[in-house]
Amino acid sequence: VSTQSTGVSDRQHSQPAVVTVENLTTLRRYLEMAPADQKEASYKYLLHSNVVLELNPTHPIIKQLAGITDTNPEVANLVAAQLFDNALMNADLVHDPRRMVSRINQILAAVTDQKSS
Repeated sequence: VSTQSTGVSDRQHSQPAVVTVENLTTLRRYLEMAPADQKEASYKYLLHSNVVLELNPTHPIIKQLAGITDTNPEVANLVAAQLFDNALMNADLVHDPRRMVSRINQILAAVTDQKSS
């Protein structure tokens, strides 16, 4: 899922990333009312056109992510995607959190592989 835009925020301090959505309650209702066979497509379409991802530049994860973008781009991409999904989950905008399990396992494998080296 992509976003309408991405930016740096100084509004939050506890999370590495948050999503903001104009009319969040209305968006949630639309997503809840979507027919089951169209739910995934509805989520992708509505989130792409309505969600703004805001990054917290002072958060340690964001700082470390910036540091590994060049040295380990594969892991950086996994972490960035997971941060986005975490922000969506915090906003109660994740249709099926099970789709994250594979990525989380890849991140865990990368972390444990680095720790054992």
